Amino acid sequence: MAIRYSIECWITGPDGDVLLLQVPARPGRNEAFWQPVTGGIEAGETPLQAALREIREETGLDLGETRLIEIATGITVAIAPTLTIDKTLYVASTPSTAVTISPDEHQNHQWLPAAKVTEALYWDSNRDTWKLISQHRRGSGPA
Repeated sequence: MAIRYSIECWITGPDGDVLLLQVPARPGRNEAFWQPVTGGIEAGETPLQAALREIREETGLDLGETRLIEIATGITVAIAPTLTIDKTLYVASTPSTAVTISPDEHQNHQWLPAAKVTEALYWDSNRDTWKLISQHRRGSGPA
């Protein structure tokens, strides 16, 4: 089975709202859906370097590494019988809500109150990681 290493980063703005990005529909595969910043770890990159790069590419935000907190590693998601994703999960904050999405990857973005995030998510794996982020935000999750 192939394993793809990736990152997932949940970004909060100055008022605590959460950034979600909309992936366009792909006919025959999926409808348009909302998710946090996600992406693969490239050869030679650490998960932190990949997270910072993906945040820049997908949102235009240039966050310093001190703004990112690693929440969990080794989160596995079975994508297909022959493919598993191994995620490192981050949370970040930004003083700016000015986002420039990458039109090659996303068609829209929104800042949502934390209470509305779960209902906006399409994938169970994103809902599961949002639970971890929510626990961290309440102070009861991993450091």
